Amino acid sequence: MESDDIYIYKSKEMKSLFFLLIISSFSFTGCGQNNNSNNQKQKNKTHIGGPCEGCEAIYQQTPSFDKLSWIDTLPDFNEDGPKMVISGVIYKADGITPAPNIILYVYHTDQTGHYSPKEGQTGWARRHGYIRGWMKTNAKGEYRFYTLKPGHYPGTNVPAHIHPILKEPDKNEYYIDEYLFDDDKFLTTAERKKQQLYGGNGIMNLEEKDGLLYGERDIYLGRNIPDYPLPKITGIQSGLELGDNCPAIDPLHLSGADAGKHVCPMCKYGYGQGIMIWFNDTHIDKLKHYASILEGEMEHRGEKSLRVFIIYMNPDYNSNDATGRNILQGKLKKWCDEQNLKKVALLWVPSPVDEENCGVFKINPKAENTVFVYKKRKIAAKWVNVDYSDESLKSILKNFD
Repeated sequence: MESDDIYIYKSKEMKSLFFLLIISSFSFTGCGQNNNSNNQKQKNKTHIGGPCEGCEAIYQQTPSFDKLSWIDTLPDFNEDGPKMVISGVIYKADGITPAPNIILYVYHTDQTGHYSPKEGQTGWARRHGYIRGWMKTNAKGEYRFYTLKPGHYPGTNVPAHIHPILKEPDKNEYYIDEYLFDDDKFLTTAERKKQQLYGGNGIMNLEEKDGLLYGERDIYLGRNIPDYPLPKITGIQSGLELGDNCPAIDPLHLSGADAGKHVCPMCKYGYGQGIMIWFNDTHIDKLKHYASILEGEMEHRGEKSLRVFIIYMNPDYNSNDATGRNILQGKLKKWCDEQNLKKVALLWVPSPVDEENCGVFKINPKAENTVFVYKKRKIAAKWVNVDYSDESLKSILKNFD
């Protein structure tokens, strides 16, 4: 392959520069959908997502948008290499409602790390290579595609990735964060911090089963997208967003399987699913009913199906005794014994403004409680300032039915 056939994207900032250079020298004729799509683009009053080098490639598909399936098999899938199945749900901006009829275009490098075109391909097909696919979400917002795990760019430390571009029915096309792989040797801490979280978190954990690698990524329309018309949010906000990965923390466990130890709950148990209740109130008795019911739920369902962590954020964080030990720790340990908590884990963190624990979960110290449901270390549901009623507890537990 000639060197000018290799198109390597090294940063999102380069997208804008390449867009300006290429748009002046290329014109595109799409397949089937182009005329209607271009007419629709002209009707859009607000351009969202900023400059998007290569986004025009989404219109070069066959068949037309209205005939696309929610499942696609990319051309490389039957070649040699690690086979993957990537799936997920695209949600509307509220983070809850599935979004049907969303076009998802993906492309990536071959096993040698190149965007390799087939003979005779021109335009963006030449730039993006032959490993491309198009899907349209079904009524449940679902999508799925089969492909090989892409190779790394030769001679670089850039993590392997898959480029995604979205097209909503009433908006222009725009890019979101690449699909990345959590076990990639080049996905360093510094690289993770660079992620803009466009459309939500794109870092996936791959699980091997029967010779296939399975990855899941849910996408949230408008999440961190420039100029996206988001609905107005009311009420107090607290905690990570839906779809975010739960980070590592180092709390002291006062009850449960790890009582008396500093253990990261997500590092040890994040592979499964469970509930995290971040509690910021001196009156721990407000949680008596919740703790009792959840202890029974863990006993009934089993720890592999449900784990419960109550994180007490110590609002009275200046109440230390002469030895420097916080007085509330002893009282909380006694409270756990009185509630007979054997499975529910009450965790202790120094204060509601502790950056190493509350900060990484983006807990708002003005919120009395922030409740997460996590699944495979990702935030699957969230509530702020629940009222500790049976109805609110039922709403939380419905996520495990």
